[in-house]
Amino acid sequence: MIKTKNILIISSNRLGDAILSSGLNEYFTKSANSKLTFVCGSTPSEIFKYCQNINELITLNKKRFSFHWFTLWSKLIFTKWEHIIDLRGTGISFFLFSNKKYRYIKKKNNIKEHKVSEITKPIVGEILQPHIKLSRNKDFKNNKLQEILKLKKKYKLIMIAPSANWIGKIWPSERYLDLVNRLIKHSFFKKSLFIFVGPSDERYLVEKVFGLKKPYIFDLFGNSSLIEIFYIMKNCKLFIGNDSGLMHLAALAKIKTIGLFGPSNKFKYRPWGEGNICISSPKNPDELMGFKGFNARNTKSLMLDLKTKTVFKKVILNTVKEK
Repeated sequence: MIKTKNILIISSNRLGDAILSSGLNEYFTKSANSKLTFVCGSTPSEIFKYCQNINELITLNKKRFSFHWFTLWSKLIFTKWEHIIDLRGTGISFFLFSNKKYRYIKKKNNIKEHKVSEITKPIVGEILQPHIKLSRNKDFKNNKLQEILKLKKKYKLIMIAPSANWIGKIWPSERYLDLVNRLIKHSFFKKSLFIFVGPSDERYLVEKVFGLKKPYIFDLFGNSSLIEIFYIMKNCKLFIGNDSGLMHLAALAKIKTIGLFGPSNKFKYRPWGEGNICISSPKNPDELMGFKGFNARNTKSLMLDLKTKTVFKKVILNTVKEK
């Protein structure tokens, strides 16, 4: 009888980091007798629950006094693990039974090493490309994908993601509108439909944009599940958005991805994949956040130095030439 190799990967609470480390899932489930238990936050679980090589998904929801870690431990303690890969860098693996353990510790020295390399190379000795293999059964809320597929016959689809997990990383929505108004006048984008996407609780960021009722702007804010957005991305020609989980999801969907960066490390978090680029503020993160008295909780957008004309020129330069 072939013994089952139980693999435990404790992944990130954030969508972007969970995607960037996703190559580990396939690597550790290559053998037929492996069984993968995958732990992540509620947002990435909306994608990873459809992965074929994940046998059990545990969604880690935060509780008071870090009680969620005790709850997780109680679910894992009775299993003998072959590998435990703790990408959260917690101490939970010390209280579980396993043959091999790896605990991720954030590096401080090499600020120019991409997160994909920083996470995967120390574990397996090579850089593992972000990758997910999805099952056929998917939950498409409101079935917007079918509507998008019809629109694809008439328009070049461009996805715009003006939200992020922190206000400091958000390029103002009026600048996205200005960018779209400039792009639609260019011959390359003349027959384009710009799909604005983001979570419903951040809709306030783009209310003014939708209020103008531009015929070339499509409202997808809060109207689709994350898995449906991923499949809509696959039918788009281009993604433009802030440094966010949606940016990394677009790169995973294998479409050309342009990420806008300001206070975050563009070397470490630039969109992964050939041809993808980042457009960054003229000020680096230290200049934006390194001064005395800076408070991340009270700040506003730190992307104001990134001008629309700069983004427009670089988008044209990096898309039209590929026509």
